[in-house]
Amino acid sequence: MIPALRSAQSKSGRALEIIRVVMLLLVMVGWVMYPLELVILDHWLESWQSKVPFLLAIPGFIFTLWIFFDRDTPWVRKAFIATMWVSVVVGLTGAFFHILWNFDGDVEWYFDTTMEAFAGDRPTLAAMAFTHMGVTGLLCIFRTKGA
Repeated sequence: MIPALRSAQSKSGRALEIIRVVMLLLVMVGWVMYPLELVILDHWLESWQSKVPFLLAIPGFIFTLWIFFDRDTPWVRKAFIATMWVSVVVGLTGAFFHILWNFDGDVEWYFDTTMEAFAGDRPTLAAMAFTHMGVTGLLCIFRTKGA
């Protein structure tokens, strides 16, 4: 059993730990499924930028799995938090590059042209999946005083 679930003192503490476990499981599945989706969609280009999500998924999965069992060791906690912040930045950066790609070289930051680029060939929200995993991971590790 996961140590945090076992050590929860109250009903609300156990409920919070169950929510954390479920959310961390979703993040962990994301670390496997999003790179798999990129492979299935043949989104593996020769550029180093297209390899970043795959490389980030490795420590992302490892530290998410590790945090299930050891949320109190400072270096594990810091490594998990750093990986989640990198995931947030990678997702935002990927979304930005997808929008730029969809402008087809004619970048005009007007509302209509930006909305067309947002809905273009490269799905902007797909890159944001990494931001979602990072934010969810950060919320799962957050603790209030006394908790």
